[in-house]
Amino acid sequence: MKFGLSLFNKKRINLIIQDHVIRYIDMKQPEQLDVKSSGERYLPEGLIQDGVITDRETLLNILEECVEDWGIKGREVQFLIPDSKLVIRKHQVPNNLNNEEIKGYLYMELGSTIHLPFEDPVFEYVLLETNEENKEILLFAASEQMVSEYSSLLSQAKLKPVVADVSCLSLYRLIFMNRLVSVEDHALCLQFEIPAIQLSIFHHHKPYFFNHLKLETDFKSWNFNQYNSGVQHIRWEGDPGYVHGLIEDKLVEIDRIINYYKFTINHGRQGITKVILSGELPELHYIQERMQQKLDIPVLILNLSDTQLPQQFDVVLGLGLKEVQLC
Repeated sequence: MKFGLSLFNKKRINLIIQDHVIRYIDMKQPEQLDVKSSGERYLPEGLIQDGVITDRETLLNILEECVEDWGIKGREVQFLIPDSKLVIRKHQVPNNLNNEEIKGYLYMELGSTIHLPFEDPVFEYVLLETNEENKEILLFAASEQMVSEYSSLLSQAKLKPVVADVSCLSLYRLIFMNRLVSVEDHALCLQFEIPAIQLSIFHHHKPYFFNHLKLETDFKSWNFNQYNSGVQHIRWEGDPGYVHGLIEDKLVEIDRIINYYKFTINHGRQGITKVILSGELPELHYIQERMQQKLDIPVLILNLSDTQLPQQFDVVLGLGLKEVQLC
């Protein structure tokens, strides 16, 4: 099974399994965001914790129900690796290595120049820059055991997992397709989900930074109202000030990352030029307003006019663009 960053296969569906939800999209014409069908199912608390499956039997039963209800049995599936278990970092490799040799070199460097929190990694990389001596790459690494566990779960539910991908790349495909960024932009992409915020920075349409910020909210205080379309509307029913206070705390962390990117990574020469907001959190307009007050740059919400799907499906839509030639 490929882990990575191939022509579009109409037999494939796009599916994500997060701590709190399963979502899928079946696309007719991805380049036009033509969605044939979609669905989501929110999960009981505790089945998955920070990407780790803790109650496999119950999760499998729910996934099997989803496969049956959505009519996707036997389909090939592209899925996302849990963000909390993904390691992304820059690394230098010798300039004389060709693309086929880089992966072998990376495996040889394990334990010496490359240290990871797991012993069985699968790799992918993006080439960032090349000079006379080295190539600078952005390394994506995940535990092979973890990827295999999700793949096995999908297989047991009568699906055919073929490609594992990364949420920040999926989201950026959708942002790029909607012409919200240029090649010169240093774009901060923020995906606000109920359990966490995924933060990534792109320049020259390549990822240069990634972080995963947990959100400590009481899952029982979220209300999910089912629409006839199978899509759910999310509403916070706890203390109204709590979520705003939590957001303010995370905006302080995000501001530190913005400064780190400008003054440490780019040595003060260039900072963020644009912010793109997405995700299922119903407070995106509040976040936009607060960030606009702090930053003298555009802060945009990813709104799609070509589809009727709500913003919680943005990443799955981007996953569906994986095999589409965007430029």
